[in-house]
Amino acid sequence: MRIGIDIDDTISNTNDKLVEEAVKYDKQYVKGRGFKNKDAYSFMEMFYWTVIDVDSFYKIAHKGNFYSTVEPIPNAAECITKLYEQGDEIIFITKRKNTIKNRHITKKWLKKYGFKYHKLILGGDKKGQICEDNDIDIFVDNDKYNIIDAEESNVKCILRGTKYNKKEKSFTRIEDWPDIYNYIEEVRNSGKNS
Repeated sequence: MRIGIDIDDTISNTNDKLVEEAVKYDKQYVKGRGFKNKDAYSFMEMFYWTVIDVDSFYKIAHKGNFYSTVEPIPNAAECITKLYEQGDEIIFITKRKNTIKNRHITKKWLKKYGFKYHKLILGGDKKGQICEDNDIDIFVDNDKYNIIDAEESNVKCILRGTKYNKKEKSFTRIEDWPDIYNYIEEVRNSGKNS
């Protein structure tokens, strides 16, 4: 099978690190207005920020080697390695900007934490089209809009559960990677039996 997998908040705890940095930014640059809703997905919903605050924060947060500082989701590397070693083709598809710096940092991070894969696609804004172009059988992402986009391309999808998508009931939502692995195995086995 060809398995497409997002990176941020699907195999890495990017949002946790971003929120940590956002709290610092809020205190230092936005006069510490604090949280509006800790469980929100967007920073404008999470903090009392304007669009300008959000843009300024991202410029500061992504200026350095931000992506190299995030931690992997527990068991993600082990489960993906098992899929890889079983002969599945692993394709990471991320919205991270397709720059030389981001590609270098992302590849280095994937290697550091033991993620095996066949292909890395950066700048993936249209994930449904990317799944279609790469003949993806199953796609795993934390963002419901990416899942909707991929499902429109008739790709079987898994919404990787996070605190900000916990109310989603319209998708196959699975939080832990061992459970994601088991679901992929069920899909594989149901395909053999049909």
